[in-house]
Amino acid sequence: MEPLLTLLLIVFCMLLPIMVYKRLLAGKRQYLKAFSQIQIQLKRRHDIIPSLVDVSKDYLNHTPAVLKAVTSARARAEVVLLAASANIDESSLSSLGAVETELNAALRHLQSVIENYPELKSEPDIRRLIEALDNAESRVAAARQTYNDSAASYNTMRQSFPANVLAGFLGHNRNAALLKFEDNTAIGISPRVLM
Repeated sequence: MEPLLTLLLIVFCMLLPIMVYKRLLAGKRQYLKAFSQIQIQLKRRHDIIPSLVDVSKDYLNHTPAVLKAVTSARARAEVVLLAASANIDESSLSSLGAVETELNAALRHLQSVIENYPELKSEPDIRRLIEALDNAESRVAAARQTYNDSAASYNTMRQSFPANVLAGFLGHNRNAALLKFEDNTAIGISPRVLM
């Protein structure tokens, strides 16, 4: 009976790291997949902005600073998104949150300027583009929440026994970084459809 118990203990000790590794790997894949959705939604949002700037350009030719601020914030956001995609860590996600907050502020300022021009505000293309931005922002918020949930789940799994003992040895040395924004209240306010 004792040799059987010893054999079972040896088998368990050999299988435990494999099971833990598979769980950690599945958790990591899940949060990486969730981040890819953030990339897709942010890219979709970034692709709408040049059209909005182009349609607004004729009406806002005497306030080029507003359009330039939106354009440059978008360009910075795309660069930071690309960098964050290559290396998902706290630093890159912090930079992504900051630049997206900056882009949101520039877009809100553009929308407030658009509201001052009734003929521009009533332009069907402007209304369509702002509605598309609003939808894109909602999708970004949902993707961000899914990512943070997946990352938190991975972190909890990584910090729970027996994974907390084996994680470093199995190549899972650090927690998944959460995507935070500098001003969560402001980022939660998505662009509104102009009426």
